[in-house]
Amino acid sequence: MHMSWRSALLCSVLLAGCADQEGQAATQAAEDDATRADASRTHAADTSPTATSSGLVDPTAFVPEGAILLDTVRGDLTGRGSADALIVFSPATTAGQSLGDGQARTVVLLTRDASGNLQKVAENARIVPCERCGGMAGDPYAYAQIEAGIVTLAMAGGSRQRWFYDYIFHYVPQRATWQLAKVVRGVTDTQTELQKQAELTAADFGDIDFADFDPASLPPAPALD
Repeated sequence: MHMSWRSALLCSVLLAGCADQEGQAATQAAEDDATRADASRTHAADTSPTATSSGLVDPTAFVPEGAILLDTVRGDLTGRGSADALIVFSPATTAGQSLGDGQARTVVLLTRDASGNLQKVAENARIVPCERCGGMAGDPYAYAQIEAGIVTLAMAGGSRQRWFYDYIFHYVPQRATWQLAKVVRGVTDTQTELQKQAELTAADFGDIDFADFDPASLPPAPALD
């Protein structure tokens, strides 16, 4: 069939237009794919261990169901520069307990494993007295502190005579555990300001691991005459 030059020109223009539209569509599709790939890479980076290394596991996840979290302290438990933690929690209920009566609280030490996850490495349910064991002064739990391989747990209570106990544990790499290094105990008469204080070391109480320590095993605390 014979085609005039005008018809041939029109077909060429139409074909060029179709090709251009197909090219633009292909370019847009490629750009969309690239955008989706970038978004996927960004999401992966946001959820990688590097981006969330300080919070792979929440310390509070180690609180038993029904127990009441009292304190969370973060720090380097082993002296190796890791972001470890300790938690203190109370039994599920303390209702109806009289002054000086109740179950002691639990202290748990948590360190980071090779993957950066927290793991429980030690536990003690005797160090922190019950909520109502501080006398008229209230809750005897004062504070916990972590400093490069050193854990300090402080208690205080009383009424006119105010007492305090500081228990200090050091990390022992050779045994991969925390041992009682020092105990500082004192008492003050709030009216006369008379004070007494005593310190005990491993020479007095021997080698005691964190998990095995019972304050009741120590010699009597100093008393005011």
